[in-house]
This record gives sequence, C-alpha cells and structure tokens, in this order.
Amino acid sequence: MSELATTESERRQSPRFNPSGLKANIWVESHEPSQLEGDVIDISFTGIKIRLKSPVAGDMVGKIRIDLFLPDTCIPFSISGILKHRATPIDLGIRYIDSSNVIDLDKFMFECEKLVKS
Repeated sequence: MSELATTESERRQSPRFNPSGLKANIWVESHEPSQLEGDVIDISFTGIKIRLKSPVAGDMVGKIRIDLFLPDTCIPFSISGILKHRATPIDLGIRYIDSSNVIDLDKFMFECEKLVKS
C-alpha cells in the first residue's frame, strides 16, 4: 500500500505547498455571481485547494477568480480557474485556466515556498 502512495505522489508534475496563513477571496462568475472567502490548504502551479469559511449550498458552475494575498508581504495574486472537485461543502479543488499569468504565478509560488520554509 505504501508503494502505491509513493507512486501516486511521484505522478504529480508540480509540488504542492501548504503556506500557513494564505487567504483567498473567491469570485464565482455564474448566473448568480457570488463572493466567498477561505483559507488555502495547498497550492501548486496547476491548482489550489481552498477551505471556505462557510459552506456553500448548490453547485458552483462558471469561471472562478481567486484573489490571494501573502500574509507577511501582502503580495497580491489573481488567477482564474474552474472547479475540479468538491470533497465537502467547504473544501474546493480548483484547476487554473489562466495560463497568461505564468511569470506572476512563478513569482507567487516562490514566495509561498519561502513562507512554508520559514
């Protein structure tokens, strides 16, 4: 079983970071636009897991914009995505669809990595 877990983790192309204190504002652009707040569980170059401050009823359909701010530096970062999975009413997995922000994402991920190491 541990061999399977090792294989699973090696399949991931980009590492996930668990930066403590990273907050997210989420904007859902659907037929009923809404704003949500949450804490980042983990983040990678391809997606992000967020735990919402309060549960959301119903489906989240449409484009999602995520605004992030690093706790110490307040460096902002925004990226668009789509809902990939929803494990619970408060846990979201979002895959990025905005590939034009690659350089900014790289800078932001570098700051997240420093936050994890400190």
